This record gives sequence, structure tokens and C-alpha cells, in this order.
Amino acid sequence: MTGDWRDYRPAIWLAMLGIAVILVIPSPVNYIGAIALGGSIGVAIRISQRRRAIARNPPPSKSRSKTRRRK
Repeated sequence: MTGDWRDYRPAIWLAMLGIAVILVIPSPVNYIGAIALGGSIGVAIRISQRRRAIARNPPPSKSRSKTRRRK
């Protein structure tokens, strides 16, 4: 997680795919594009939930310099 818009790239690509399918494929099968759009909304929700969880409970620091004792 980078904390900026790049986290949402999978959702953005899925939404673009859904819109492209809706525009290219004839009307009777537009549900395929609607499924992709719904999936992009679900992915965006999951990403925002994960970002909130990480903000609440940050992972432990991998740097050991603060915990190392001086001699």
C-alpha cells in the first residue's frame, strides 16, 4: 500500500474495462460490463477497508535501530 491513488489502480482498470464492454458490445449483453463495473466498486471498497485497517494498526517497524542497545 502506497497511500495514494496508485492503490486504486485495479479498481480503475476494472471500471474502464466495464465501460469499454458496455460501449462496444450490443445492448442485450451489457450485463457483462455491468458485472465488471460492480466488481470495480467492490474492489475499491476492499482497498479502502484495507487502507483504513493499516492506518489504525500500522505494521511494526522493520528498523532495529531504535531497539538496539548502546554499549
